Amino acid sequence: MSSPPLVFVGGTGRSGTHVVADLLGHHSRFAAVPIECRFHCNPKGLADVVTGVATPDEFIAKLRRYWWHRVRMGGRATTRLRRLTGRRGGRVAGTDAKVRGLHKILPSERFEGAVAGFEDSYADDLVGAARGLFYDLLGPIADEQGKPALVEMSCFTVAAAEGLGRIFPEAAFVHSVRDGRDSGSSKVSKRQKSHHPTDAASGVEWWEGRLALAERGYRGLGEPSRLHVTCLDELVWGDREATYERLLGFLRLDDEPGMRRFFEEEMNADAAHRERWREGLSEAEQEAVSRRYAEALDRIEADGYHCAEPLRRNYERGRAGAPQP
Repeated sequence: MSSPPLVFVGGTGRSGTHVVADLLGHHSRFAAVPIECRFHCNPKGLADVVTGVATPDEFIAKLRRYWWHRVRMGGRATTRLRRLTGRRGGRVAGTDAKVRGLHKILPSERFEGAVAGFEDSYADDLVGAARGLFYDLLGPIADEQGKPALVEMSCFTVAAAEGLGRIFPEAAFVHSVRDGRDSGSSKVSKRQKSHHPTDAASGVEWWEGRLALAERGYRGLGEPSRLHVTCLDELVWGDREATYERLLGFLRLDDEPGMRRFFEEEMNADAAHRERWREGLSEAEQEAVSRRYAEALDRIEADGYHCAEPLRRNYERGRAGAPQP
């Protein structure tokens, strides 16, 4: 069997989705989409449309406004007119606002043509229209790089696996997981919305909640062979070589110098900020967070989560203080 033509890398957020997609993008087969596109997997995205959670009109409205161009200001995501910047990408002059959206990676003409095609066809073939829109928007990225396949890294792709699996039967999914203490504390440091966690303890709760969404998506996919779990901690600190080889094997890839070089030179515990969650916490506070995390691991194991085994394995390896098994 050949390698899949489309791979979605997803996770809880702050779990290594970007670096895993970047790793795959160093292979001659995969062109990595340089941003989180989100329009296909986030709430009211394409996956919600094909599963009946959102209407096509709701999707189109959000696509044209929020996913095409938005400005994150003062830690809150809000949509602004492009006149705020007068240019693509970057930050709004004189503010801490960061400009995001599909406008950063494709021209407006291609965007408008793709959206018009979706509007004209979704009533007759919703799944086909959704598929066509995605490839009309992002397919040229692979063409420009001279590569036959795409890898896309929006965090919600695993949570949206049921809908995405219907739209893209050829796609494979990589679920990137990470120690929930680091994932949660990283989210705290990047806090962007009022409902995001505020400390290490609430970060674990946030992580567990996002993991529940991923588990629901995995079960909705209904084809376990289409999804592979890879643990960031094991890629950068634990059983590195075996974890790397398992990822290659799942995607049916040969190891290549570019991908191998990125893995060996760029992916390490320091770069991943492993155990950063401990910073600023007393020993007693660290023990309290670890107890909360251990309880969360007990719950996901009891509920049969598909990612429980590598998370438990990484936790026990960390307790032993040994990176290699």
